[in-house]
Amino acid sequence: MSAAAVDSATDTDSGSGMRSVSTVELSVALVLLAVGAATGCVLAAAWRTMWVGPVPFPITVLVAGAWSLLLVRVAMMWSDRPMVAAFPALVFTLTLIALDLGPGGDMPVPIGLRGLALLVFGGLIPLWVAAYSRSLTPDAHRG
Repeated sequence: MSAAAVDSATDTDSGSGMRSVSTVELSVALVLLAVGAATGCVLAAAWRTMWVGPVPFPITVLVAGAWSLLLVRVAMMWSDRPMVAAFPALVFTLTLIALDLGPGGDMPVPIGLRGLALLVFGGLIPLWVAAYSRSLTPDAHRG
């Protein structure tokens, strides 16, 4: 058995229980997370104007927030670095900005209460979770 196969079969971070991943694996995971975040943003923006009778019912804002948080948690499983964890939330936020800066002056997500809610729930709260969740968890070696 080659040394590389032995290293990859037994390579774990000491104490954290996370398996170390190669650069290729992490790159593929980041691309898939980016596609998921961008798709979630576009779908949430498209269905943001849902109505139940005469009342606006932006349930997609909450769904987008839950989806973004899920993607951030998945990114946290791939790496301990906060930038990797924040990547899906950054892609969501940049996609939302790009939708409003599109050609022709169209603004599918107009600046208003529902647009701000989509930005906060889909982008900023998951970004905050990615940045601060590791620092909020207690260290295992502290008694």
